[in-house]
Amino acid sequence: MSSKRPVELGREARLFLLFLSEINLVTGALFFVYPNLVIDLWPWPVKALAMRFIGAIFLAITFGCWSALRAKIWQRAKILALVGGAFFGITSIVSTVLAASQGGGYGISAWTGYFLAASLGNFYLLYRYRWSRRPQDRLGGGPSWTVARWFFRIQTIVVGGFGSMMLLLPDVAQHQFWPWLVATPTLQMFAGLFLATCLATGWASVQTDIGRIRVLLPLDVIFPSLALLAVGIHWDVISSQSPSALVTGVWVFIYAFVAVGSSYLYFSSRK
Repeated sequence: MSSKRPVELGREARLFLLFLSEINLVTGALFFVYPNLVIDLWPWPVKALAMRFIGAIFLAITFGCWSALRAKIWQRAKILALVGGAFFGITSIVSTVLAASQGGGYGISAWTGYFLAASLGNFYLLYRYRWSRRPQDRLGGGPSWTVARWFFRIQTIVVGGFGSMMLLLPDVAQHQFWPWLVATPTLQMFAGLFLATCLATGWASVQTDIGRIRVLLPLDVIFPSLALLAVGIHWDVISSQSPSALVTGVWVFIYAFVAVGSSYLYFSSRK
């Protein structure tokens, strides 16, 4: 490996990301398109809307893996390894606690093992390639992208605040600001995504290399877009279970803000 060129993803990293993307593509598509057929496969009770949200998460992770593979350069792809490691790590803890409280079982044990393996795989990449930049990794930056910086700062504050509340005080979150009824492990799994996203957007808000910003955007577009589609399909559930119209409106606005803003940044960065 030349000391004058940025460190690129090695063969083992590409194989891991490809393998992870294919698993999440298949499961995410099944969960989102046919939620009622696969509900029994999930390790704790969920309904169709929650299953579609979980499918949206898995599909977003698929696009995140593909974006990392396309980036090739580790210093641009590393943020997605952090996102994956954090999300799957939090979800594995939630699943482990649930398994311990319910006495385990083959289903929940298998899912917990998958979440843990996916988390450890991502953290291994961070260990193997290192987070810190070496001299050859200092990519040419430019002036700070003001629109992107403020977009990511706003997103960081919002998802960080909501995610922390959903993870640590799920009962309060459920009754005060989540727009439909879900089981506590489901809400905490969603919190894992929010907190992982918070890490990513906080990091992106201080980057000057557009390539580092762009690699994060496909994931940031796919999840809120599919979440809005799921909400539209199950609007009867939202309208009957939401604490208030204001809560519903706030969440729809947040998802639309992230989806539209990320789409704008993605296509603007390609010019």
